[in-house]
Amino acid sequence: MTAVDTTGAGDCFCGALAQALAIGADLAVAARFAVTAAALSTTGPGARGALPDAAAVEALLRRLPAAEPVG
Repeated sequence: MTAVDTTGAGDCFCGALAQALAIGADLAVAARFAVTAAALSTTGPGARGALPDAAAVEALLRRLPAAEPVG
């Protein structure tokens, strides 16, 4: 995955985090979802056109290694 444009990645992170928390995910799961969504959002041009949908985020999450506890 190559970053093309980081415009809107922070907004994408905030929106994805809020979405995940709103449906009941705990903070660690919601943060992982949000980081993945933000990373995907950088792979296309522009702030709005590159926003991934939940299905794209879930598909990428399935391909990533599981999160490891810190500390």
